[in-house]
Amino acid sequence: MTQPASLAQWLDYIQQLHPSEIDMGLDRLRLVAQRIGLGRPAPVVITVTGTNGKGSHVATLEALCIALGYRTAAYTSPHLLKYNERVRINAQDIDDASLEQAFSTIEQARGDISLSYFEFGTLAALMIFAEAALDVAILEVGLGGRLDAVNLVDADVAVISSIGLDHQEWLGDTRESVAREKAGIFRPGKPVICTEAQPPANLREIAEQLACPFLQFEQDFNVIERADGWQWSGVDSQRQGHWQLSGLPRPALQLQNVAGAVQAAIAAGLVSGPEALQQVLPAMLSNLQLAGRQQFININGQQVLLDVSHNPQAALALADTIARWRADAVGSAPGQVRLVLAMMKDKDHDGYIQALEKQIDFWYIAHFDLPRCMAADKLANLVRQHPVKSTSDNVSVVVFDGPLHGLLNAATGVQQAFLAACAEASPGDLLVVSGSFFTVSDVMQLKTITSEDRWQ
Repeated sequence: MTQPASLAQWLDYIQQLHPSEIDMGLDRLRLVAQRIGLGRPAPVVITVTGTNGKGSHVATLEALCIALGYRTAAYTSPHLLKYNERVRINAQDIDDASLEQAFSTIEQARGDISLSYFEFGTLAALMIFAEAALDVAILEVGLGGRLDAVNLVDADVAVISSIGLDHQEWLGDTRESVAREKAGIFRPGKPVICTEAQPPANLREIAEQLACPFLQFEQDFNVIERADGWQWSGVDSQRQGHWQLSGLPRPALQLQNVAGAVQAAIAAGLVSGPEALQQVLPAMLSNLQLAGRQQFININGQQVLLDVSHNPQAALALADTIARWRADAVGSAPGQVRLVLAMMKDKDHDGYIQALEKQIDFWYIAHFDLPRCMAADKLANLVRQHPVKSTSDNVSVVVFDGPLHGLLNAATGVQQAFLAACAEASPGDLLVVSGSFFTVSDVMQLKTITSEDRWQ
């Protein structure tokens, strides 16, 4: 077979290579890794799993490790605009040539072993990291933990960002079953950071069985919000000393997730003392932002909030952010909130709607061009049937279920919905885009349409 000649061709090829988009298990992956002689990606490996907040933990850890002077790599998924975002070294997206070379090596080595899109990509990232003379590798689990491709690597520190119900067909329909799967990234004697205040009891039990030090939010580390910033407190890597940092600037990410990431860096032995943190954190936190995660941007003077949330737990966090936006409207009433929403079929749509309903005035229901996307009319009917309790007397639900002919080439329903929301919004309104990575990605692609748009 003639191998693909470009990254785009490679991605198209590996997308079609495996019969299932998701195929849990490590046996096939481990065999190919052995064939290519895959080494450890870095001397220190931190693996992050969780239902929500994984990306925030990875972004914070990545920025902190770089600020501390470590050569740092991060592997995340999915991407928003281009595949290269998934593989970063010192906060720089990997180049096409490195991915193409890694894909070529894997293709030659795998023989008749079939690999999924995510498995192929994970092996490529680990290959690139192993050859990059790294100090730290931060790996984000794609789905679950125990059988995820990232779990091919033994973690020095395991991070559990949160535990909720999502992907029930793979992880089970109880928090205990989800916790069991996520605990699969634990390694005997290695620290576990749990950023959830009340995790299922079996999570700690599994850690104890493996003799893993278990550091839990609100017990071993915590945050306190103050008028002059916020305060972090936690323990040293030996769990014998108590550290406290004060006067920290509030980042664009949730403080609870930032706190967990800071504690993970300490547990990994990457921080010499609280003074080192106090020196680098203020500047780092001031610039900390994760694209598409509760990200405020400005387009032609219109406020837009991008959030890839797609389950009720994340929707509640988004609702809190919208409520804070309303409360910050000092001296005048806040504008109206217009939500552009498109979601996958397999999500808890009712739970998501319920979490947001009190904060939304206008619902623009759309779709993106994937078979797994829920039809816009079906999602809109769920909103209409829901006992929506909006902040507005008039709740509007509009369906955008087709291309926007004549205005944009190959524009999707999401883009049509967003442009309609922009056209109908007043200057003081807030446009929210959420429901999926694909929803946010479709809107972010609109920035290439006009140079007048300001993306901040």
